[in-house]
Amino acid sequence: MVGYKDAFDTLDNFPRATFAVLDRAGHNLQIEQAVLLNGHIIEWLSRVDESRRYGKL
Repeated sequence: MVGYKDAFDTLDNFPRATFAVLDRAGHNLQIEQAVLLNGHIIEWLSRVDESRRYGKL
């Protein structure tokens, strides 16, 4: 477990990463903010797919 600042420092290692701080969400993000989480995951998967198709990893 790390704090948000520690996680933020790893973003350079993940070119397709998104860093999001969501209000009213704790350790059960998939329950507490399901719509936001699903939106972020779908958008991220779309960017990963696009990068793979066009060789931009």
